[in-house]
This record gives sequence, C-alpha cells and structure tokens, in this order.
Amino acid sequence: MLASPPAAVTGSGEKPLRDRLSPATWALAVPLSWLEAPVPEVRRGDSVDLIAVRSGDRPLAIPLAADLRVMDVDDRSVIFEVDEDSASAIASAHASSLLLIPLLRSTR
Repeated sequence: MLASPPAAVTGSGEKPLRDRLSPATWALAVPLSWLEAPVPEVRRGDSVDLIAVRSGDRPLAIPLAADLRVMDVDDRSVIFEVDEDSASAIASAHASSLLLIPLLRSTR
C-alpha cells in the first residue's frame, strides 16, 4: 500500500494517512489495473463511486461502493477511505471478475 511519508520526513506538516482516516474506516489501495475505465482526474479529498459490470449473455451493472473519499493517488493505485461493507464489496467484485468502473462525484 502506498502512503504519504510522515510529516516529520516531509517537513510539510501533513498528517500521515492513518491520522487522516475517519473513525471505523480503513484505507484500501485499489490498483488501477482493477479498473475497466480510466480514473477521472481525482485528487485527495475527492469523492468516487464504484460500480461493477459484467458483459455477455447476462449483462449486469450494480452499485458497488458509494462516496469513497480519495486519500491518495499515484500512477499505480488509488487509495480510498472505505468502511467494512465497501471493502468487502470491492474485494468480492474483483474476485468474481466483475469490471470496476469509477465515477467521480460532483462537489457542487
């Protein structure tokens, strides 16, 4: 999992990832290779929904996880703040070979 360096190292006063998480949440790194569509331009603090899709004889599209806060992003993964249900849904969808589609939520 990718995380920002501790504030003492950067000197920027930025809190480490573990200190930026809300109570009863976890950080989940989703590799970009798991996503069927490119991630929209996201930055820390943005909100993203994930849907799972399957094509073929029995197409399927289901909401997977809503209002995930972006904690960090780089060229390999996006780190989301997730609750237990979202983490389980994302892992199960990936294990079931469903395609994950990210949707950037409007901040307006």
